[in-house]
Amino acid sequence: MKKILVPVDFSATAENAADYATDLAHGIGARVELLNVFQVPEFSPAAASLVWPLEEYKLIEDDAKKALSKLVEKVEEKYKKAHHEFGFKAEVFGKSVRGEVEQEISKYFTECKMNLVVAGLNRADKLTKTLMGSVARKIIEQEIPVLLIPAGYRFKKPKKIAFATDFSHSDIPVLCTLAEFAKPFNADILITHTGNSKSEDYKHTTEDFLNRVADRVNYRNIYHRHINSERVKDGLDWIVENGQIDMLTMVHRKHSFFHQLLKGSYTLNMSDHIQIPLLVLPPSHNIPM
Repeated sequence: MKKILVPVDFSATAENAADYATDLAHGIGARVELLNVFQVPEFSPAAASLVWPLEEYKLIEDDAKKALSKLVEKVEEKYKKAHHEFGFKAEVFGKSVRGEVEQEISKYFTECKMNLVVAGLNRADKLTKTLMGSVARKIIEQEIPVLLIPAGYRFKKPKKIAFATDFSHSDIPVLCTLAEFAKPFNADILITHTGNSKSEDYKHTTEDFLNRVADRVNYRNIYHRHINSERVKDGLDWIVENGQIDMLTMVHRKHSFFHQLLKGSYTLNMSDHIQIPLLVLPPSHNIPM
């Protein structure tokens, strides 16, 4: 059975992501695991003393486990009410661990052989992004498949999923994985690219990429749409606002420090303001979702 990991911090945004994940899990035949990562103060080298009494550590852990247990029950109950099949049993589980959020998520994802992370997406202001970044941005940098759910966005069966590409060959296996994700919903996949379509080189590159897709991706509901825009960001914003899509899929590639400083990341920039689910996949990703 496939497994979906949902990081939770007991906020409304995280709970909404958990609700979305359970409905998604029902569609693709998966179980949901809620992961709470709690942090406790460590030793202070400067003061050579404890910032927090040792006896409080156990209390923090117990409180986190109690809150997680209540959340699992709440999500599970809503899951059961939404699906009235005879003998239906909601596959929702909870785990509480101590550590750094993004590190523990990556560790849990790998060790427990998860298929997808579904995380709530909070808006990060400039100060937050500059100093520490949001949790969602940190998860993206871990290079694991993550579906980001904007605050308050309710699940609906995806009918059209846009896939933003720069025609890299490494996008082909990603499309194969995305096709397997789309099949249970019979969703259309709309391959999109932003740029100047008038040059002969562009036409040849587009044709070559689409031929590779036809040869290697075993899915009929795939279409292509070019977006005329000088800036990639504007093209992505346009397809989200006007393309009648239910989800945007992007491949996140790590760039050098100077590239990020000058241009930033299209994926991270989209995560700051997108109003529909954003599926972020690592390059050449071929793990079933």
